[in-house]
Amino acid sequence: MEVTQEYISVGCNRLTQALAWGADGLAAFGAHHNVALYYPMDSSRRGVIATLQGHTARVNCVNFINRGREDQKNVAIVSGSADKTARMWKRRGDEWICSAVLEGHTGSVVTIGVVRARNIVGDTDLIATGSGDGTIKIWERLEIDGSKDQVTCIQTIDVGKKYAQSIAISYLPNTTVPIMAVGSTDNRINIYVMSKQFTKVLSLQGHDNWVRSLDFASFTKDEVNDNSTANNSTHHHFQDGDLLLASGSQDKYIRIWRISSVDATNDQTQESSEGLTQDMLKSLEEMSKSGTQLSTKAHIIEVAMEATKAKFSVIFEALLLGHDDWVYTINWQPATLLNGKYHQPLALLSASTDKSMMIWKPDETTGVWVNSTQVGEVGGNTIGFYGGLFGPDGRWILAYGYNGAFHIWKNEGNDIGDRWVPQVPASGHYASVQDLTWDPTNEYLVSVSLDQTARLFSSWKHTDNKTQEAVSTWHEIARPQIHGYDAQCIAFSSKWTFVSGSDEKVLRVFDAPQTFVHSLAQLTGRNEVLEDESSRPVGANLPALGLSNKAVFEGDIASMVEAQESEDYLSQQAFVSTGATPTSLIETMTQPPFEEHLLQHTLWPEVEKLFGHGYELMCVDASHDGKWVASACRAHTPDQAVVRLFNAQGKSWKQTPHPLVSHTLTVTKVLFSHNDQFLLSISRDRLWSLFEKVEDPNAADPYRLIASNKAHARILWDCSWSADDSMFATGSRDKTIKIWAQKDAANSASWAAVATIKLPEAVTAVEFAPIVGNKSNVLAAGLEDGRIFLFESIVGAPEVWSPLGEIKRELTHVGTVNGLSWRLVKITDVGESSNKLQLASCGVDHSVRLFNITIHSK
Repeated sequence: MEVTQEYISVGCNRLTQALAWGADGLAAFGAHHNVALYYPMDSSRRGVIATLQGHTARVNCVNFINRGREDQKNVAIVSGSADKTARMWKRRGDEWICSAVLEGHTGSVVTIGVVRARNIVGDTDLIATGSGDGTIKIWERLEIDGSKDQVTCIQTIDVGKKYAQSIAISYLPNTTVPIMAVGSTDNRINIYVMSKQFTKVLSLQGHDNWVRSLDFASFTKDEVNDNSTANNSTHHHFQDGDLLLASGSQDKYIRIWRISSVDATNDQTQESSEGLTQDMLKSLEEMSKSGTQLSTKAHIIEVAMEATKAKFSVIFEALLLGHDDWVYTINWQPATLLNGKYHQPLALLSASTDKSMMIWKPDETTGVWVNSTQVGEVGGNTIGFYGGLFGPDGRWILAYGYNGAFHIWKNEGNDIGDRWVPQVPASGHYASVQDLTWDPTNEYLVSVSLDQTARLFSSWKHTDNKTQEAVSTWHEIARPQIHGYDAQCIAFSSKWTFVSGSDEKVLRVFDAPQTFVHSLAQLTGRNEVLEDESSRPVGANLPALGLSNKAVFEGDIASMVEAQESEDYLSQQAFVSTGATPTSLIETMTQPPFEEHLLQHTLWPEVEKLFGHGYELMCVDASHDGKWVASACRAHTPDQAVVRLFNAQGKSWKQTPHPLVSHTLTVTKVLFSHNDQFLLSISRDRLWSLFEKVEDPNAADPYRLIASNKAHARILWDCSWSADDSMFATGSRDKTIKIWAQKDAANSASWAAVATIKLPEAVTAVEFAPIVGNKSNVLAAGLEDGRIFLFESIVGAPEVWSPLGEIKRELTHVGTVNGLSWRLVKITDVGESSNKLQLASCGVDHSVRLFNITIHSK
């Protein structure tokens, strides 16, 4: 058996420091308990390539450790988590391994500081971690070999209740003395300088709210522009090597501070580099010693060097105003080599909850910092950006927001001006994914999650931007349902119709719009899906103050255009807030949509609501002939532990007169056999029940109870029918899967356990694969700890099951596997000896994963 990862979809954790972008183009971000790896600038746009497992709680912050002279490389990733630890990750060949665990904090690790400077040399790396326990720990990392690091805690700084929110580390100008800036909940920036240990030398005031982000950069004189008056006039008070510290705060403002060296040997009358005479410097020094805060925010700090003492001035340089809400992150554009020389561009990127990101640059003539570019999103129910970063070359921006979604812009401008163009990003759920299913034709995959959305994934056939080769990559291409309740279950009742259940008492039925059918054909290159699109609505619109996606037909488009043109309508806030315009509804996608488009323009019309349940929905399934939908809800009393059937024929959606009764506790899963002859239900009461189809077409109830069995010692979580309906499997918390087969072909009620498969943890998902050329039944089992095992049995011998193996741990989930779903891949160039299947899985780690599985004939 061979297993490869085809696709990982997962959203970024909703924290301000959960994303980092390395010098080699690799981005790392916190995704549930994992660190996910992603190349945003990948020309084939493959999305997340791997997840690093090890943390046992949410990953709060991620950063890259750089090393080298002016042309630096990433040597490791460090991540901090709510499990009170930080972890080192480094590359070994093609894989990433955890090389060290930093233990010692008694609270969640919320921020990480690493050195950012012009030259970072030596065998050790300096790291600082800030925690909710009121301490900052300073660590020294030493590489032992290719797989292990020695990380030593060299200092613990107690900050009490002034918790560190952000940490930045650099070297004082033209030295190798580390300086650390800490942004705290007391609204101050505390400056520490290291001799043998870090000591606090200064506390910078100015911000009126928590300081959420800090970043250092070293100023470089731009020799290329030395002849131009602009550079020299705007930065005449800067000297080469000056340290610039940018700080972003919840007070909506950004402050820039400059740290410069003060030459003590200068003549009394000679002015120092920042235009202060020696007399002024002495008075500054005296006033700072007496604790007086100057309105100019200028301070002198004295640092003991190896042989002498050096003085440095810290001066408030600029206040950047422009954001209307909290500033979460600020980020200097990374330094580059310009004509072989180190060059630090003076460009600062800020991300805010006001839904915008701004690039700030000093004006060429006045030197005043101005907002040169603004990018962001409009409309939708998002809550702005949690973070934004420059790419390694400064021509890309990667941001993430409340929905866990990424936004990418690429600067396709030239010397005349910038032109930031959105690019196709990675996306995924940002809460536990509860269920997933392929559509009846196995073209696309839909998942539902506690983030209250249903997301639709499909392959996109396109050409690689660099190699010009044809590639196929997976993306989220629609978001059919955006809800106000946590979504729990989903099932397709026909090719273009699905039923979903949430934490409400109502089942909702959705039908694909015309625009989606066109877009699917365009993206996948399969024009045969267009056969039955003509009668469909064009799209869906969620009215302001409305709760249901309303269908929009072609006839409505003309009236929408007229209404849009009328001033009366434009004055109504309702239309402006919905975001779905007449043109966007009829637009066929030529590439996967951006987050803004997914939020507003890819909804499916809701065609029906199915009532009858008394509590929150637990499970739903539809018969393969499209006639019946079966569902069950949470049962607080035995009379609620029933399976309700709805008639989907002729779209009447009427409930049958009597629900199917057999359980006393909550029914956890209902499942029709492939031939619709049987309906299987499993429950918390440890029973499975089997209902058989009633042949009489005039019967009021289409299914009747024929068998029930106390199958396991603990709750049953999942069940699955084999492809030929000759047997079914049940998975339980008692760590076993039982295979049930019909003992007597003449007696449809005679089912017995023919095999028991024991597993190391509770079984939460089971799924039979389609029978392929090697004539064997393959069963996948997902466990409570995230592992996935595969088993095989020869057709006709259900008693004997042999293990095919376990999918590699680093490819699977962290935490419970909630759902599994197989599909056969239509490939023409596969030899007779092997057959390719794809297995989709979802779990509590917010991820949807797609595996290519090749099973070799024995």
